Order: sequence, then structure tokens, then C-alpha cells
Amino acid sequence: MVSGPAGPAPGPAAEPPGARTLALAWERALELAWESFCGGTTPVGAVVTGADGAIVAEGRGRRFESAAPPGQLAWTGVAHAELNALARLGPDRHYTDHALLTTLEPCAMCHGAAIQASVGSLAYAGADPYGGTGAVVWGTPQARHRPLPVTGPLPDERGRLSELLHITWIMRVAGPHVLAAQQQALPAQAALAARPSTQRLLTEAAAARTPLPDLRRALTGTL
Repeated sequence: MVSGPAGPAPGPAAEPPGARTLALAWERALELAWESFCGGTTPVGAVVTGADGAIVAEGRGRRFESAAPPGQLAWTGVAHAELNALARLGPDRHYTDHALLTTLEPCAMCHGAAIQASVGSLAYAGADPYGGTGAVVWGTPQARHRPLPVTGPLPDERGRLSELLHITWIMRVAGPHVLAAQQQALPAQAALAARPSTQRLLTEAAAARTPLPDLRRALTGTL
């Protein structure tokens, strides 16, 4: 039996449709979290993506900042990234074809706000073993009527970076009971955050407003 000429060698597998757009959305959320860290406030960023995966709204933590864009919150304990992103969505429709992406596992308030805003799904990058509600199933009739799928954390550098920024922030401003929850559930990230070299790197990078890609390169091999 004579075989025909060999065909071309198979190329690399193509990215699933929308994978690149989703990756860009996560990158923007991380940029927002880093902006908050540099601004001296809770380092969380969030974006809302439309049916095509493109960003339609964004927000970041502004709890300890004195000002925010119109329609968003600052200088209050409820100035969370997810609320500031969801506040950009008008009340004239449901958003079941939209997704909320946040760099940190949402608290009860932000989880509830996502249900109230009627987004179709919620995903988070880093775990928050103290205040996170990713595993909570809400039993209200509203939540049962419009169930919100929640996924996370991301099993890669993006999730670990989100956790590192959050734990570093906790070490500076929160009580020991909050830090203890992080140390118990995320020991590797908590240990990394406690290193003097990590503290120095993040402090200097924040003061210089170092671009996020440069920070990530500086952290290569540690996350």
C-alpha cells in the first residue's frame, strides 16, 4: 500500500472563541486592583462584560479614597469594587447575558448586589477565606428564581497575585483575626506577603506607580 504525501504538521491548538477577550477583561480587573493598592485602599478590581465578552463597566475599591467617578462610591465602607462596577448598569433591563469578574472572592454585600443587578454569572480570581461568600447559596425566592453561578478562584498567577495584594493590605490595616483566616487557608500566600523583601517590593512599586506588567515580572518565580 502506497501512502500519499504527508500533510502539514498540526499547528498549535486554537484559542476557544472569546478566550482572548476574557483574558483582557481579567487583565483590566487586575490593573484596577493594583490602582487601588497604589492609592492606599482595598486592592480589588471588577469589570462587567457583555455577551461578547467586552467590558461594559468597571470599578475598583475606593473605601479610603475621598473621590470617585460620578455614580460610584468613595470614602465609605461600602465602596467596594463590585458595587462600583455594577452601579454603571442601568435599571431598564436584566443583564443575564453579562458576567461580573472580580479579583477577590466577593463579600455578602457584593454577592447580593450581583444577584440584584441580574448579571448572569460571577467569577473571582483570588480567594478570601475571611469574608468571601463564593460557596454561599442564597435561599431567597429571588435568588432561586434567578440563580447566579459563581466560579473561582483562578488556578494560576492571576489568582495568586490577587490574594497576595489582598493579604499584604490586610497586614497593614486589618485585625489579627482577619489575617489569621488568611494564614490558615492560604499559608503560602500569607508567608510570601510576610517576607520583608515582598513588603519592600510592593511598597516601592506602589509609591512609584509601577505598571502592573513590571510588578509581575519582579514577582516572577515567587507566585
